[in-house]
Amino acid sequence: MNVTQHPDTAWLLDYATGALSRNFELVLGAHLMACAHCRTELRAAERLGAALMMAGSAERPQLAPQRVLEAEASPSPWVNARALSAGDTDALDLQTVVSQYLDCGLGALPWRSAGRGLQIARLRSEEEERLWLVKAAPGTVLPRHSHTGSELTLVLKGAFFSGQTIYSAGDIEDANECVDHQPVVTRESECLCLAVTEGPLRFRSWLPRIAQSYLGI
Repeated sequence: MNVTQHPDTAWLLDYATGALSRNFELVLGAHLMACAHCRTELRAAERLGAALMMAGSAERPQLAPQRVLEAEASPSPWVNARALSAGDTDALDLQTVVSQYLDCGLGALPWRSAGRGLQIARLRSEEEERLWLVKAAPGTVLPRHSHTGSELTLVLKGAFFSGQTIYSAGDIEDANECVDHQPVVTRESECLCLAVTEGPLRFRSWLPRIAQSYLGI
């Protein structure tokens, strides 16, 4: 698996300190399963955190010990540690991993139509955060939108364009209030993504806005 798009380093620092909500931690953990580059960055962040804790300075941030003490452990409870230590990430199937976490097949989820070629399944909703699976047919153009908070989208299968950037399996798109985009699925295959959003989306056109309350997005 050739992962080329990564989250901002600040996300990995928050992951290392245990400062993330479980929804954002879940998406980042799945990305870390597929991304050797980010696992290396995470270990560096955890070593830095451990050093700061040992220094014991009151002026330095106190990091969550559960992350610091797991510096060399698998970055996600989903991860097959043996496969990661062998560097065999190509053998890991992100779809299978997500299905195992959900304790059901993807087909058993409460999928809802969100437009032509687009389906979504809400997995979890907590205060202003929502965790989704998004499934789109080849060539689907998603509604143009911006955000009221952070959004992380992990590609599990297929690929999509956002602007001039292509996101393929294992890649993560890191969006926030400054991002206005319209993802377009490539024509080669269906695209399946795991996404976490903070706050409601801001759609440009009226039709998605009408459907927004029904879909809870």
